This record gives sequence, C-alpha cells and structure tokens, in this order.
Amino acid sequence: MADLNFVVLTGISTKEATLRPKTSGQLKAEFSLQVDRPFTRPDGVAVSDLFLVDSWGDLAKWAYDHVRIGTRVLVVGTLNKESYITRGGGKEHLTVIKAKMLEVIGAESRTNGLDVEQVRRDDWTPEVVAQHIRCISDTISSLS
Repeated sequence: MADLNFVVLTGISTKEATLRPKTSGQLKAEFSLQVDRPFTRPDGVAVSDLFLVDSWGDLAKWAYDHVRIGTRVLVVGTLNKESYITRGGGKEHLTVIKAKMLEVIGAESRTNGLDVEQVRRDDWTPEVVAQHIRCISDTISSLS
C-alpha cells in the first residue's frame, strides 16, 4: 500500500502556463504559483512561497488555455522530487507539485472561515486540521 501524498493549494500564477510535448508523446504544462502565508514579517511585508506546478495530458491543455499571470488557481495534486543535471554538470533537486486537478477560483474561496490565528500556529490540533479539510471540501463542492 502506498503512503498518502496529497497537496491542496490556492494561489496566484506568476507566469503563464507553458505547453510542450515530451519525447513520450505526452503534453506537459508548467507554471509557477505564489501562495501567501497567513502572516507578515515584523516589518509588515507579506510572506509567500513560490511553487512549480506540472500538469500532463488533457490537464496540461486545460492549464495552457486557462492559466495566465495573475490567475487565482486551486491546485490538487502530489509532491514530487525531481533531479536534473545543471549546465555545470552538478546534480540539483527540485520539489514540484504534480497537479491532478486545476480550477480557476475567486478570491473568496481562499479561507472559507478558517481561524487565521489557529492557522498561524506551529502546531495544529485535530480540530484545526478538520477545519482545513472542511474548507477544502466546501471549496471543491462550490465548483460543481
């Protein structure tokens, strides 16, 4: 049995999805996604993370058609570690979100009533985790 590898993110695309055929014949699209953290630095500057999102096949075509700079996107997928050889011959590693579902969403879909103070904590109670799961469920249900 495989371990659980499941990621749900919302964020803003910082570059348009690019589409390219792979040698296998499959299409691959990728774009970068900026995800705001629920706090600011002491100087008031917002904190965010930037992730690379890959999608394949029909989902890659969808990403290419819909993801532009500034598009707010819901991403459901898995975390994957990829390795590549640099131009200098060194080996680098990169963590990539492999999208399994992508949807354009509105700004109101981000937190759906999550307690931001609880989200900011370094340790979450089972109730906070349950709130996140309900938020994910509500967001996905609203897309139907």
